[in-house]
Amino acid sequence: MPTPLFTGAARHGSRARRPSRLRPSRYEPLRLVRLGALVLVAVILFSTLVYYAIGLYHGREQWTLLNCLFMTVITLSTIGYGDWLDIKGLPLATIFTMVLAVVGVAVPAFLITNSTALIVDGLFADVFRRRRMDRDIAALSGHVIVCGVGSTGLHCVEELREMGAAFVAIDRDAGRLRQAFQQLGGFLYVVGRADDDAVLREAGIERASGLIAALTDDKDNVFVTLSARALNPRLRIVSKGVEDLARTKLAAAGADAVVNTTAIGGRRLVGEMLSPTVVTFIDTMLREPDDPYRFEELVVESGSEVDGRTLAEADVRRYGRLLVVAARPPGSEEVVFNPQGAHRLAAGETVVVLGRAQDLEGARRHFRGGAAAARIGA
Repeated sequence: MPTPLFTGAARHGSRARRPSRLRPSRYEPLRLVRLGALVLVAVILFSTLVYYAIGLYHGREQWTLLNCLFMTVITLSTIGYGDWLDIKGLPLATIFTMVLAVVGVAVPAFLITNSTALIVDGLFADVFRRRRMDRDIAALSGHVIVCGVGSTGLHCVEELREMGAAFVAIDRDAGRLRQAFQQLGGFLYVVGRADDDAVLREAGIERASGLIAALTDDKDNVFVTLSARALNPRLRIVSKGVEDLARTKLAAAGADAVVNTTAIGGRRLVGEMLSPTVVTFIDTMLREPDDPYRFEELVVESGSEVDGRTLAEADVRRYGRLLVVAARPPGSEEVVFNPQGAHRLAAGETVVVLGRAQDLEGARRHFRGGAAAARIGA
């Protein structure tokens, strides 16, 4: 399968729903609160029955279930109203009350501590946000998965957000993900190891269209690539490569493209040194917040109004301020840069265009096939 020149933004496809599993990989006070509450209820019920049994054994008719329950509650809460049940002369009841008093310090303290963490630290909202994320991820299709939100992955996440692409980020550092979430204004993420098949499935790997492996070590990116390719053979995988030797290994593992971030950084440094005006112009053009310019792939579909036409006849510029940068004929790896007006477009051909986002959307409709498309010159 030919490698695309530029990867377009992944978009929502069918919204197939699938139950997802939230794997507890970090401190979860809500789970501990539930556990503490369950233990507290069990202690109360058990202690009430013990007091009631002691009362029956010693023939204490006033030791009803309600009185035994009240005795248990005031002991656990350390309130105390004296000996609500007369335990004088009953060694078994005295010993049990002392044990219960000790437990009454530990269990409620455990429950109160974790309840406070939910409220004070804001983790209560985080739990519900995590559940909402699970539902949103389960509804995604045709999205991109970013593995690793470090120095490189964070920029990938930021770029995908700016392009309006659907994506899910994976990182084993929950604190780093929450910090990026707050810094960038929110996105879908999964906490866990990116080389774990269960975590990849939780991120919707079977329904994804692409995966970016942006982990720190090349060996980790190789392992993630192998796992992702096995789970979704149709997935487009783009991996970060630190060492030059990693390119061959990543390609063998199933990566469609390998990006050497160190080499790109070096070229950028030289560009800033020798051609600062050119670099500044490109950055300003691509990062303009109000009317940004983008490189976009336009694929000629069969039956579209540009199918079989030359670039001059198609007149791409009439859709807006667009510049045809390159073209790649169908089934060919050779890229034609700055194609001339006589270049004839064919179904399946990829045309790389530079233009404003709104103009690109207009041009994209004319590259699509279907009877609804009006023919040029009609």
